Amino acid sequence: MRTPEKLLFEGKVVAKLHNFSYETPWASASPEFLEASLGKKLENLAAFRVFDQDLEDKGLPDDKENVLWESKLSELGLSYPDLKLDKDGFWRVICSNGQAYEARSVSYSGGVLRWRA
Repeated sequence: MRTPEKLLFEGKVVAKLHNFSYETPWASASPEFLEASLGKKLENLAAFRVFDQDLEDKGLPDDKENVLWESKLSELGLSYPDLKLDKDGFWRVICSNGQAYEARSVSYSGGVLRWRA
């Protein structure tokens, strides 16, 4: 079985992966980020995605929604370019067999990195 060992972002190794598990179609692991700031940013991005969905469910007027959106981005220390971090195409995992595989729908929360394998 191929086991993911490293996480790559835009072709650069950004984390070592431990405690890999897989439940179709989701894979998960505990990342050891080489730069803690990337882990924090991904965790804040996951929190923002939850906030954004909750906000959308409220059906607020666009101007009110925009104010709350901007406030939450600021609170979490996120920028507009950061909102692209969890998009497909940036992430890959290197497995024990030496092959690189795309990691889609990346999410990081509670110390666990999840992706669609």
